[in-house]
Amino acid sequence: EGLDRNGEEYKKKKEEAADFLWSAIEEYVPDARNRAVKGTVQIGTPLTHERFLRRTNGAYGPRVDAGKETLPGHKTPLKGLSLCGDYTFPGIGVPATATSGAVTANNLLSVPQHWAMLDKIRLLEKK
Repeated sequence: EGLDRNGEEYKKKKEEAADFLWSAIEEYVPDARNRAVKGTVQIGTPLTHERFLRRTNGAYGPRVDAGKETLPGHKTPLKGLSLCGDYTFPGIGVPATATSGAVTANNLLSVPQHWAMLDKIRLLEKK
């Protein structure tokens, strides 16, 4: 935080982070960084995520202490407004975020109501 993405300090920290990650990978895949296909390696930082993915401070979901806190739920005080995503229960990651969407959907309609709606959808016939 507070680093200039064009500054030398940022570039140095990014290289250090990349080296740390490559070292971890090379514990299992010897010489991995030299075996990577040129042009396929992209090192991202919180500044990268903030800039290209519009993540506040480059963060993914709020930090909570396990067993002491919980993530926010899906309901809001505003009628008809629900929340889902990595900032809500069950948290970060694709499976958790998808589950968050399913939980929110199930708060809006019951599973049988979902099925009834799906039964109304007709696939286009092949030509």
